Amino acid sequence: MALFLNGCAGSYSAQGVQYSGKNKKKYTQLPIRVHEEKLVKLLETVSSLFGIKYLYGGDTVGGFDCSGFVQYIYRKTFGADLPRTSVELSEYGRKIPSGNFRRGDLVFFRLNGGSIDHVGIYLDRNLFAHASSSRGITMGNLDNSYYKKRFAKAVRLLEIIDPRDEQTGRVMHGNEPKD
Repeated sequence: MALFLNGCAGSYSAQGVQYSGKNKKKYTQLPIRVHEEKLVKLLETVSSLFGIKYLYGGDTVGGFDCSGFVQYIYRKTFGADLPRTSVELSEYGRKIPSGNFRRGDLVFFRLNGGSIDHVGIYLDRNLFAHASSSRGITMGNLDNSYYKKRFAKAVRLLEIIDPRDEQTGRVMHGNEPKD
């Protein structure tokens, strides 16, 4: 089953409208350091939005496009300010190799060929949440042939802090390669 998910915010939309470059806002410094329980909050926030309609340029519970959805989740869950478009978001984090994805990572796609034009939030077991132009806020699966063929990259914005080692600043790395 092929799902066609266009209209997400790249630097240019599928409709050919360019987002304003006037916003020179300072974004949250990376990595965004969080406790593991915040990842549970991320799941709760995402699940509370399932079914909300797609709205081009939307970034509120009245409707979301893909990057507006990501911005909303990161603002609400982590208090973070992120770039507005999927292209800008794709250049904002640290690239993660396939197979090493962790909850909260951003996954990017080229749905219409060419440049990155869609983003979602990795949840677990190859599932990701995103704003579909036909279904609103929903889940997709990276193993689905549609997404597999259009997958571009993933980036990590989060660094998980072990609460036992908060005084020392130690960070939990899990199975990811250390920088």
